[in-house]
Amino acid sequence: MSNKTLGILALIGAPFYVIGIYIEHGLYKELNETWFTGAWALTYMLGWMCSIVALQRLEATGTTPFGKGILWVVLGTLTLANIYNLAQILLPPILFHRFVFLDAFWPISNLMMLVIGITAFVAKHLTGWKRYVPLLVGCWFPVAVPAALLLNQSFVGFMIGGVYSVIAWSILAVMVLITHPEPKAKLKFTKNYQAV
Repeated sequence: MSNKTLGILALIGAPFYVIGIYIEHGLYKELNETWFTGAWALTYMLGWMCSIVALQRLEATGTTPFGKGILWVVLGTLTLANIYNLAQILLPPILFHRFVFLDAFWPISNLMMLVIGITAFVAKHLTGWKRYVPLLVGCWFPVAVPAALLLNQSFVGFMIGGVYSVIAWSILAVMVLITHPEPKAKLKFTKNYQAV
């Protein structure tokens, strides 16, 4: 799958968090924590995973074991969170609640995005404005969670995080769309067939 395709899929997934929050906390509160939550969260997180794969290809967090590993950690935590989303979609409520511990991997993934943002900024593999984009995405947790808590988990509190999310993830998706991985240098051979 090309980075362009990953970027398009990430852009499709980006608004699903704010859409889900708007519908569940504004229009149809009875849909909260039902199959609907699992459906929008799965779509949102699959787009997120596409962005992470693209960041891997771009070596956004550098080439150190930590820089490479942190992206794999987030793919792992998102996979666990998506198992919960699938359980919400496919299982009756009495059964999917047995998987509720997996839901904790969603906020863990968001916290890890802050680490990814800082790591990408320090690694300097992305240049110009692109260097700040993973950090912008990573700042969702320190913006959205306090907003929701300070506003007593109200509709407005959740929407602050939702609007921030759609803006940050859309910018990351666009960055992925327009940024191509650096081609790997190929070995050149001399007449004596020695690599130069």
